[in-house]
Amino acid sequence: MNRTPLLELHDVRVAFGPEPAEPVLHIDELVLYEGEFLGIAGESGAGKTTTGLTVLGLTRHAGARVSGSVRLAGEELLSAPERRLRRLRGSTMTLIPQNPAAAFSPVLPVGTTVLRTLRLHGCTRAEARARAAAGLERVGLPTGHLARYPHQLSGGQLQRVAIALASALRARLLIADEPTSALDVMAQAQICTLLTELRTAHGTALLFISHHLALLAGLCDRIAVLHRGRVIEDRPAADLVAAPRADRTGQLLAAAPRLGGAPGPRSADEKNGKGRNDGRGGTR
Repeated sequence: MNRTPLLELHDVRVAFGPEPAEPVLHIDELVLYEGEFLGIAGESGAGKTTTGLTVLGLTRHAGARVSGSVRLAGEELLSAPERRLRRLRGSTMTLIPQNPAAAFSPVLPVGTTVLRTLRLHGCTRAEARARAAAGLERVGLPTGHLARYPHQLSGGQLQRVAIALASALRARLLIADEPTSALDVMAQAQICTLLTELRTAHGTALLFISHHLALLAGLCDRIAVLHRGRVIEDRPAADLVAAPRADRTGQLLAAAPRLGGAPGPRSADEKNGKGRNDGRGGTR
């Protein structure tokens, strides 16, 4: 894998409300390399989505105070003017949202949104149509789906259209915010396959936000676990899942449903003999 840094976060702090409000996110250091798939895990409220929105330059629109450094391919984003960020969003970094319906106007065919976005980022009309058709073909949808309205497509189909748009834009960085949480297991697997194919086709790097550690382990090269806005583990995915070092990571793994009730990896407390409560006042 290419070890050239694509995305670099250093001492990034995000706080809401008047000073001296405590940061809801404080990332000392986080690096995503060219072509790498990095999972961002953690429970609700850990700062996962805030991380993605901060990279996109969107938290400041919500009134957040943001400090530190976020660099994309060497370019500082936190001090970049909004006009420059609008050019980077789509052409260089693209968001795949949790709810794809929110990314498409309900009163326009999805193809209109796709074509307008491609035109906005410099494609001619003919090139936009060709890229849109190729993108839909890559995700396994007929080009006729471009004429449909969002309500005429399933959640999985809409998510695939969003990925087709990302493919057509040929962005170097995809930020996927829980893109499979509302999909069934088969659709989840299809989306993960499509993301992997994007890396193969374009060398795309992925920042995949999810609370589902097992899903991240199967897709990502590395996983960073957030807790209360801080990175508590950042390790190769297979190593982290096999032997979590932080208690919170072990708890996230143990909380994941498993067929047959098989126990998950033990947390650091269990390994140290502290055990888990058995629900009857004791430990096991």
